[in-house]
Amino acid sequence: MRPGYADLILTALRRRPEHVAFRFSDDDGTKHTWTYRETADRIERTAAALGRLGLTPGDGIALLCGPDPRAFTVMAAACLAWLRYTALHPLATADTDLTVLRDSASNRLVVDDTRFASRARPDGVETIGLAELDRLAADTSPGPDDPRGPALYLFYTGGTTGEPKGVMLRDPSLLANAWACSTWAWPPDTHFLITTPMSHAAGLLVAPGLLRGASFELHPSFDPDRVIDAIEHDGVNATFVVPTMLYALLDHPRLPSADLAGLAWVLYGAAPAAPARLAQALRLLGPVLSQHYGQAEAPNALTVLDPAEHHDDPHVLGSCGRPMPGVEIALLDPYGRDVPTGDPGELCVRGPLVMDGYWNKPEQSATALEGGWLHTGDIARRDAGGLITIIDRIKDTIITGGFNVYPREVEDVLASHPAVAVVAVYGTPDPHWGEAVTADIVLRPGRHATPAELTEHVRAGRGALWAPKRIHLVDALPLTALGKIDKKKLRGRP
Repeated sequence: MRPGYADLILTALRRRPEHVAFRFSDDDGTKHTWTYRETADRIERTAAALGRLGLTPGDGIALLCGPDPRAFTVMAAACLAWLRYTALHPLATADTDLTVLRDSASNRLVVDDTRFASRARPDGVETIGLAELDRLAADTSPGPDDPRGPALYLFYTGGTTGEPKGVMLRDPSLLANAWACSTWAWPPDTHFLITTPMSHAAGLLVAPGLLRGASFELHPSFDPDRVIDAIEHDGVNATFVVPTMLYALLDHPRLPSADLAGLAWVLYGAAPAAPARLAQALRLLGPVLSQHYGQAEAPNALTVLDPAEHHDDPHVLGSCGRPMPGVEIALLDPYGRDVPTGDPGELCVRGPLVMDGYWNKPEQSATALEGGWLHTGDIARRDAGGLITIIDRIKDTIITGGFNVYPREVEDVLASHPAVAVVAVYGTPDPHWGEAVTADIVLRPGRHATPAELTEHVRAGRGALWAPKRIHLVDALPLTALGKIDKKKLRGRP
């Protein structure tokens, strides 16, 4: 049988047995360090322990855990033991847990009871605490007859546009992801800080990091103060953020005077970032930014904009870079034809990174993979130099007065105003225009701007069609569990 994703992880760990894999702290502040050797041993013992629990190849296992190295070792162990693995999002609701557990047909739930004791458990799913699984694994030795086989990772979408869907990622997709991400600009002796849930993009960064000899520092959540402390005092030289986290870091009062000399790499993604804010980050952080673009159906590594390509040019900073090696990208019109250079089209992808389909959803799988392409639902343009710019989601396009307005284009203009910290643009019903361009805006601390001034800023910078008909100045924007701005909630407000 061909080596799979778990084999890649174990091979990477065995190459540097004494190297530090993870540093983390308990809730009481006790600090822990795991070496590569210890991490590999835990994976193999946990895989054997899952067999002792009665799980056999093809069974389903789910995990509910925060940023914790065991979120990685249980995942790798499940892949090694030929189980169907599903991660529950630590910031999701109990109702979402139940939906995902039932849809994934998980036979067993592993849960960190120190943090998630109050979350509901569905009938028919046996539960074991993470600490109990640890004890069982410590008392279990792996053997030559332990089951080995292909992995199936059910990577559930966020569900912001409907019920969550289980994206089927098998070994070819997971291996393609790991090898592609390992080609990024990992600095020498990477000490990588993870502050986001390992159930999503951050968890898939660990395997490529291990291939590059990285160590990982884990924080229970994102706190700009703690991030700055980790850079100044703990040797952290790399991290991953979503745009809202980057903005919070840039606006933190400590940042201008912080000693960031050790910071070498800030990887960002999961949502578009405003060029004006990225230009600010270049000034404050230096040439350390790297953007990646992907989605659950083809995670993390469809395009990349490396640090060397981050020029203070709104066109470049507004792009998501160029296709990764091994990925074929086409921009197609509604009839499946390539659009001319510079014109908008749906970004479609094919290659080994792409999912097998959605778990138990053949019709939705067929639609998403129509014509042999993964249809991402993102509208993009490609310039003559090959840079790709995501304009917006198809579903977010505003049709106003018979014309298409892409919210991302309005957001970028508004974000260039010196008073604007964060902005979300969306369409709202309008009896005259069909939909009205609407913006919710959080102003920077100590700054002032009126809705009329901000509307004129867009009219002058982009044109009357793009100028918002409605602007709400708000204290904060609602976020999804992944830290993205929740436009579904904004559109649903009275």
